[in-house]
Amino acid sequence: MIILRVFLSLMDIRTYSSFFATDRISNLPCDVLDNILKYLPVHDAVKTSILSRGWRYRWVTIPHLVFDENFLQILRGTYTMESIVYQILLLHKGPIVKFILELPYDLGPAVDHWFHFLSNHCIEELKLKFPYIEIHRAMPHHLFTFDQLKHLHLVNAVLESPSTFEGFSRLVKLDLVNVRIDSGKLTSFISKCPMLKYLNIYRNYHSICGNIEIEAPNLESFCFEGILRSICFVKAPLLEEITITLSKKSSVRVFRELESNLIEFFGRLSFIKRLRLNGGFLQFLARSEVPQNLPNNLCQLVVLDLFGVDFSIIGEVTCALCLIRSSPTLQILQIRSTTIRDVDVEDVVQYLKAQQKWKHRHLKKVNILQFSGSEAELEFVKLLLSSATALRKLEFYPSLADEYEGFFMLKKLARFRRASSKAELIFHL
Repeated sequence: MIILRVFLSLMDIRTYSSFFATDRISNLPCDVLDNILKYLPVHDAVKTSILSRGWRYRWVTIPHLVFDENFLQILRGTYTMESIVYQILLLHKGPIVKFILELPYDLGPAVDHWFHFLSNHCIEELKLKFPYIEIHRAMPHHLFTFDQLKHLHLVNAVLESPSTFEGFSRLVKLDLVNVRIDSGKLTSFISKCPMLKYLNIYRNYHSICGNIEIEAPNLESFCFEGILRSICFVKAPLLEEITITLSKKSSVRVFRELESNLIEFFGRLSFIKRLRLNGGFLQFLARSEVPQNLPNNLCQLVVLDLFGVDFSIIGEVTCALCLIRSSPTLQILQIRSTTIRDVDVEDVVQYLKAQQKWKHRHLKKVNILQFSGSEAELEFVKLLLSSATALRKLEFYPSLADEYEGFFMLKKLARFRRASSKAELIFHL
């Protein structure tokens, strides 16, 4: 494919005809030719019309149409995006399986016209990116008739399904990036996608009213970034991976309205295998009472990644410890600290010193990133080393001023008692 693209960009039709005695490319099997065109960018696919008479209109059957930023750069102001897309769609013959449209500016009714045209095709993968503006644009209503859709990716849009919408029965992956949608409508939308496996909601920094309830019997992976008030996995028995990033700064104004229940949240996630949470979400969970252990252990959790954790905030530390204790099969733990070394951590230090040691028999590897060496971080490491009986490697990636300070810190860490005789401390300076 790369060779063909170079060939198309460097050779004109006269060079081609003099270089080849016979048209070997056109004699390839039809399915091979179709596959070549399918993976070429639209502008390169159109260029193949100069190769021979047999190639002149072959590009009009390509099933993948991608009008992204690279496509816009090729135009270089010679033609408008609107005119090019109209022409390609009018000339196109056959099915369109994949359609990607990234708009540099609002094209108004043109997008509605294109989606009306696309509603007659079996679109399986659709990405629509509107330009970022304060007032998001509503989705074309024809979108909700794409009953063959398997992957939907929306950026900077308003998602409001009509009352007649029956769902996307084949949708496997849903990506919503800076998309405005009421939480109740989001709950309803997800419940109408029974085959959904991957749900990603990014840059959702506007306040969501009400509760987010996830009812997706085939959901395997969930990722959220932004602000939320409450979240509950009502029916997601196959869910294995969760990533939640709750903005600390942006959520200050709504923290008083947040509803959280740590026990209820994890009570429905007994099959989770990989969990990635930031300090903001740990604070969110800590608004309710944090027990030493969850009533129902996370018996299949293997990887726990906690990032943006501030060891000066006791709620984040108590939640982190609760999750570690409640994960008996945990093997890999990674923590990225944001603690400022000079802040007051006395209450956290006293809390950690008061904790009873426990035995963790499966934890083998721990990474601590942005380690500042604060007293609270040191007490946390001391507790971890005295509890992890199978630990093999504890790696530190410090945020220290110089190598001398790092060497001094390593000497202090080396004095801590280890429950595992095979535990190795590695300090990356």
